[in-house]
Amino acid sequence: MPFYGCEAGLDMFVLLALAVALFIFVMGAWGVFAPGSIFAFISGWSSKTGFWLAVLLRLCFGLALWFAAPDTRAPVLLRALGALAILLGLGLPIIGYERFERVIEWWTGHSAFVMRLWSLLATAIGGLVLWSLT
Repeated sequence: MPFYGCEAGLDMFVLLALAVALFIFVMGAWGVFAPGSIFAFISGWSSKTGFWLAVLLRLCFGLALWFAAPDTRAPVLLRALGALAILLGLGLPIIGYERFERVIEWWTGHSAFVMRLWSLLATAIGGLVLWSLT
């Protein structure tokens, strides 16, 4: 069955958006069911490599959503999420690595309940994007 709006099959942006949406969904579910282990994963991003990887992932996901949006069930929503991801990706180098580290420390300092709530939000966003793309 072809993806919504893609009679010729998958295009590159839809495939990339699907991969990242699935990643967000799985990470969110992981955080809901095992918030302690996701703390360690998130703390691993607190490096210069993790910082630039976060920039790259946000930009790639944002561009993929932006360009895949016309072929989806919710093009306006995906364009908005894409624009937000692009802005966040461009904003990270502006705020700098030191502040990025502080945000990670702040985020991982919350209780397991708060982590589960944030993870539930990530699961919902990932699921919404997956639904829109399929």
